[in-house]
Amino acid sequence: MDDPLSVANRFRFAGTRTTLMTSLLLMLTSSCRVPDPPVLKDKSLGITYDTALEDDIRSGKAHQLVTTALAQYVDTLAEPVAITEWADNTCRWQIFVATNRGWFASPGDLEAANTVLDHVEYGSCDVELSKGRRGAERSTAPDAKQRATVDSTPLSEFEFLAGVSQQVERSRQQDLLVFVHGFNVSFDSAITRTAQLALDMPFNGAIVSYCWPSQGGVRSYDEDERINQASVAPFSEFLQTLRAEVPPETRIHIVVHSMGNRIVMESLSQLPAPKRGPPISNLVLCAPDVGQSDFIDWAPGVVDQCERVTLYANASDSALIASKGLHAEMRAGDAEQPTIADGVETIDCSRIDLSFMGHSYYGSNTDMLSDLFMLVKEDLPASKRPHLKQRKSPDGPYWEFSSSAPAILCTWHFDETETR
Repeated sequence: MDDPLSVANRFRFAGTRTTLMTSLLLMLTSSCRVPDPPVLKDKSLGITYDTALEDDIRSGKAHQLVTTALAQYVDTLAEPVAITEWADNTCRWQIFVATNRGWFASPGDLEAANTVLDHVEYGSCDVELSKGRRGAERSTAPDAKQRATVDSTPLSEFEFLAGVSQQVERSRQQDLLVFVHGFNVSFDSAITRTAQLALDMPFNGAIVSYCWPSQGGVRSYDEDERINQASVAPFSEFLQTLRAEVPPETRIHIVVHSMGNRIVMESLSQLPAPKRGPPISNLVLCAPDVGQSDFIDWAPGVVDQCERVTLYANASDSALIASKGLHAEMRAGDAEQPTIADGVETIDCSRIDLSFMGHSYYGSNTDMLSDLFMLVKEDLPASKRPHLKQRKSPDGPYWEFSSSAPAILCTWHFDETETR
């Protein structure tokens, strides 16, 4: 079987790289990897929590076994503050948005919507989702019936920060999720994926989507790389403003996917060392399309800004195999050779049951969603998550899924006629 680099190099003409689509097809046909040992199929027992039990648990009326098993979920699985409507088959979410895409600057102008700004614009989006099935790949390839509706409203910086702060103050754990998307993602898709992740994890605090101006389409990979680099400064502006203006007790969690990791990591690595504790509670790096050399260079500065940094990687990630060929360098999200850095917990996801491309598992796999919940909402390190087992590599220890993660299921109760 040919090495991915040699395959990609055959298709470099006059110093011009192939498109990602061409390279990806080559990787799929010449160098697909199969996880070893086999993919985990058996599901682990988990928990089912109903918010109707909360009063009985708090008052001591619930059976002692129920209280012992479920008391820890009273806050972590409470009804989300970002949900504004809850019906039989659909739900609506208020997602706050920060972007250096010209979406809010030119409302209704689809051509201007992808303009790359050198500053941040703010807004709020009302997103209607199908409740569907937890872990379904709706945000990756939604069909016509599942496609979300997104209504957006521009906001001033003051209005944005006030709205986010109000959500934080209403949340049980005073926490905030910031999601940063990857390459080939439109504005609507970015917002939808943010809401979908909150629904499926589940996450019940304040929610912000940072939307950088990906141009969409696999043939725009080179252009997205340039735009990605140009988005570092605006994202830094946004992040410093956010952490300075939200309530001081806010627990900020950043979940970032694919190429978006470059923006987040470079931005964090350039910020001044915090004078007190790290301002970011959790930084979750999902399938980072980041070269290993950049990752290692940026990691120390990133770790300084965060209480915990987690890297999720997969050896069968076809998009990152292709990116390795394009850049002639292993990507940090490729677990074939786990990327190890001081202060970063690396999790090898190769054994969980992934999608065909193996790249968007952060939101399309129930094991991954449960692990994210235990990491973000329960604040558990890898050593305290029972389905993970430590492994050794020449560069140091890392973790892998040794069994399926416990299922996290909950029932929320909203007044279906009420809009908050």
